[in-house]
Amino acid sequence: MTDASVVAVGTPQSFRQQVARAVEMGPDEVGWVQSATAAEELLLNAYQPIDVLVLSPEVKEPDALGLAEFVGRQAPGTAMVLVRDHTWNGLLPAAMRAGIRDVVDMTQGTEELRDAVERAIVWAGNLRSVNVAATNGQPLTRGRILSVFSSKGGTGKTFLTSNLATAISEVTGQDTAVVDLDIDMGDVFTYFGREPTATIQDLMELGEGAERARIKQIGVQLSEHLWGFGAPPDPAAEAPAGEAIGKFLRALRNEFGWVVVDASVDYSDSALVCFDLSDAICLVTGLDVVGVKHLSKSLDTLLTIGLPRERFRVVLNRADSKVGLDASDVERVMKINVDAMIPSSRLVPTSLNKGRPVVLDEPNSEVAQAVRQLAVRFAGQAEMVAAGEAGIDTSNKKKRKRFARN
Repeated sequence: MTDASVVAVGTPQSFRQQVARAVEMGPDEVGWVQSATAAEELLLNAYQPIDVLVLSPEVKEPDALGLAEFVGRQAPGTAMVLVRDHTWNGLLPAAMRAGIRDVVDMTQGTEELRDAVERAIVWAGNLRSVNVAATNGQPLTRGRILSVFSSKGGTGKTFLTSNLATAISEVTGQDTAVVDLDIDMGDVFTYFGREPTATIQDLMELGEGAERARIKQIGVQLSEHLWGFGAPPDPAAEAPAGEAIGKFLRALRNEFGWVVVDASVDYSDSALVCFDLSDAICLVTGLDVVGVKHLSKSLDTLLTIGLPRERFRVVLNRADSKVGLDASDVERVMKINVDAMIPSSRLVPTSLNKGRPVVLDEPNSEVAQAVRQLAVRFAGQAEMVAAGEAGIDTSNKKKRKRFARN
């Protein structure tokens, strides 16, 4: 079985070792991703076919069925085995209809899991041997997703989202989407003096194969290269399922060069799916003890669920405040570099009241320059990644610097 490609899906990370022991493979021979959305990304970007996805009991049934639908469309040669630690009460027929190969009850021991994975590997191998459809080998062109997160209110999360999206659209000249995923009390559109016109249902329908013209029609054009996506805030509204959020963000990523997301302040399904899809996650804090504690807890939580550390960027807002803390204190506590420092400025509330991002209203101000510099760094990193994928040597291009990491 050492030649098989088996990936464990879902928390905790120890599920990977559990699968490896059950199928008598080494721990390093079994891959692992933290969620169904991360598994979808893995399938989209895999250089070699993946034989089997083994879903942990922590993967919710709607997410498992949604992943099965995705596999059926994008990777029909990959088999799925769903693991449960309780009886499934009617799940088996729905799972089989969705294309899941087996549902395993772990209360019966690991032998059933081993047999199910072995059958799935044989099935995947047989299918692949008779289905050798030719492909042109060209990678799909897609945009990049940046998400902005803080578990504490008042850190400037929405300010950074709206201004960073604006700056990226100007710096790159590429069509950019700014997304408000704070369903309860989102304020992204306020920074542009506009109001969202779509409903949550309108937005989620974009992930169901909407045409390109429809996507931009649903969005609100905020500037030459910037479109906003959000719905009127409604604290009573039910948040969309994580699967729907994933499809929505992928639809935008296929249409726009950049997608900048104002994530919700909690660890909801929508936020976690957003993080799974993000190329970078900006963690925002101010220079106060409570804010730094929230930042530290956020980083620990997101690392625990399996997000890679290199995906995070730490942004200090109002970084010149004289409050007894500075960037070095944050770096010491977090054991991670501060990637950007945004100074405090009266221009920020003034620009909000005008309904015009400060990077447009006062482009020469220190705060606007700091945001634009962050946008330039993201754009430069994206160019280096794209050049690397194309086999272009960028080692001598001194102006293009990667984000520093400890």
